[in-house]
Amino acid sequence: MLQRLLITGLLSGTLSGVVLTILHLSIVQPLIVRAEAYEQNLSTPSVISNHVHNSGLSHRHAGENIPHLHERDFHMHSKDFAHVHPDVTENHSLEEQIKVTKHDHHDHLESGQVWSPQDGIERSLYSLAANILTSIAFALLVVSGFTIYGGLITLHQGLLWGVAGFACFSFLPGLGLPPELPASAAGDLLARQMWWLGTAAASVVGLSLLVFVVSNSWRLVGMILMIIPHVIGAPIPEDGTVGASPPELAAHFVMFALFSSAIMWSILGVVAAYLFDKLSVENSTSHTRVQTN
Repeated sequence: MLQRLLITGLLSGTLSGVVLTILHLSIVQPLIVRAEAYEQNLSTPSVISNHVHNSGLSHRHAGENIPHLHERDFHMHSKDFAHVHPDVTENHSLEEQIKVTKHDHHDHLESGQVWSPQDGIERSLYSLAANILTSIAFALLVVSGFTIYGGLITLHQGLLWGVAGFACFSFLPGLGLPPELPASAAGDLLARQMWWLGTAAASVVGLSLLVFVVSNSWRLVGMILMIIPHVIGAPIPEDGTVGASPPELAAHFVMFALFSSAIMWSILGVVAAYLFDKLSVENSTSHTRVQTN
């Protein structure tokens, strides 16, 4: 039985992971590349310019020709900038007037750099490996469910198991935490991961109670379990935080990512059901022949 579970999980997970990668590279990856361009523009440091006004006050700002206005202690810039400005009072010396607050974007960028695969074949291979490993893990969960459920699993039932997996691990968690593009505004990473795990677990248990339990009381418990994470709410970005990616691009990304996930889960459920039953029949035939001999 363990051999059948492993073979079914590995084969169905690999196939569905390959299909997911094809969809990812075709319709999802181009959107990620476009979003990364916005992310790079947001994080690219600007040239720091220094100048001194006739009043003897000086400051510096990021950018080239940025129009701005000074009137005593008031000034404004036409775009995002890093600046150093004085706190002006007429009764203080020039050294006391100039209070420097620095923000070096270049140093900040270097300290926050993380490794990422190179664009092209390297990035595609890493995506393929990640998708296959993830799909195999999900396939093993589905096949474990087949084993606990018992009996033969038809292709139609396998498709329904795949739809249930999509609902529990993609759609329902996506209601609170939709797929995110680079440069998107997001809440705390650890909090988001914990909420996603809790939502997925509650969705699996709740949906299982709804489908496999006859008692209406337990079905009600299942519905409550599925609702609780969304009542609590997913972690959200801080007030005023806005991502650099256009909302139209993010909307397309969410739809394409969920579509790709739905296709992956459907193929995973059908292929897993086919292999699971095929191996079950072969094992039964072999066992019968051994007993006959």
